Amino acid sequence: MQAAHRFVEGGAWFDDRLDRGLPQVRASEMRAERIRIARDEVAGRIEQLQQTTGLGKAQTLVIGQGQGGLLALELARTPLAPAGVTVAYGSRLASVLQDGDWLSGTIHLIHGAYDSVVPVVHAQQAFRGMQALGVDVSLDILDDEAHAIGQGLVNIGTLRVMQTLFRGRSPRRLNDSGPGPSNARSLPS
Repeated sequence: MQAAHRFVEGGAWFDDRLDRGLPQVRASEMRAERIRIARDEVAGRIEQLQQTTGLGKAQTLVIGQGQGGLLALELARTPLAPAGVTVAYGSRLASVLQDGDWLSGTIHLIHGAYDSVVPVVHAQQAFRGMQALGVDVSLDILDDEAHAIGQGLVNIGTLRVMQTLFRGRSPRRLNDSGPGPSNARSLPS
């Protein structure tokens, strides 16, 4: 799902060319405002889909790569975060985490070691910041990957989501008809 909003200047929310020639502080403010607009637009679309399907936050997974991953992480930073699980490939936070910040749900950061577009140090810093805030977060860095979503990154992302979904479940016996009260579980909110 892409944020469709086009800014007056004609660029997309992540287009840094919109900030050229501006003082650093003003450019940062304008970029933060564009990210907020895009985040709110995507959050509204997700909410609409949740209402249409009857699914809630616990049944929603948000996945993003690069700029989309940044937006997915920003969604998790909002008080009404729409997803129980967020997966960000080759991404970074829009701003450094501060004391008092929080992220909702489980966050999986997945990065290629050879990513020259978003260097892996950004994922490492995000991971440390999230850990310090007590966020349920994982970080996987794959040696053979760069900024594109390769098969190894997809495999790790899928594995992390499945581990999150099935966390705490007990193996079923063959004669069981399904999860009972002792092993039924929903995603953390």
